[in-house]
Amino acid sequence: MKRSSGWESILQSAECRIVLARVAAFRRKGECVYPIQKNVFRAFKDCSFKKVRVVILGQDPYANEGQALGRAFAVPESTEMPRSLKNIFEEVSRDYPSLLMPKPTLESWAKQGVFLLNTALTVANGRFNSHANIGWKEAVTIPVLEKLSAEREHLVFMLWGAHAKSFEYIVDQRRHLVLKAWHPSPRSVIGFRGCGAYLSKHGIEPINW
Repeated sequence: MKRSSGWESILQSAECRIVLARVAAFRRKGECVYPIQKNVFRAFKDCSFKKVRVVILGQDPYANEGQALGRAFAVPESTEMPRSLKNIFEEVSRDYPSLLMPKPTLESWAKQGVFLLNTALTVANGRFNSHANIGWKEAVTIPVLEKLSAEREHLVFMLWGAHAKSFEYIVDQRRHLVLKAWHPSPRSVIGFRGCGAYLSKHGIEPINW
């Protein structure tokens, strides 16, 4: 990363370099990996450490061609919107009926300090969760959540689904608000509807969802 963002101690660590070397090896062997290399750390480029106000924790990038952007749940405008993202937008509309929906890139959220972090930053084409165990969690996800929990105040962590909730133990809930719900995927959206996640302020300036 060219400019200081506050994430350098993690993203330039030996552990992170090892994971990146593994991903590079997959690419050399002909594996199609998403997102493209320049977007692997896009969520971090969007939000400096001091800019983060809300953390939305996803699992891994979309595994279909042309979808992964490097932001959890986001896709380019040129591709069909995944059902999970549609359900997220429907929940925003439930909380704010008159609000215009953002673009599916979720760039407007990122610019306001919504940190759209996947727990695995890469995935193989067509193979959901295929890079979950190559070291991203240990090298990046856990250190990032620990740093945010220990060094920031009054953040909101949105944990949707069992996978995201498994990281709840990292967050100091005396200093931060953790909002839990079922995952917005079609299989579990009934438990996501009505969660009211976007209504919370918890000491932060309101986000224009």
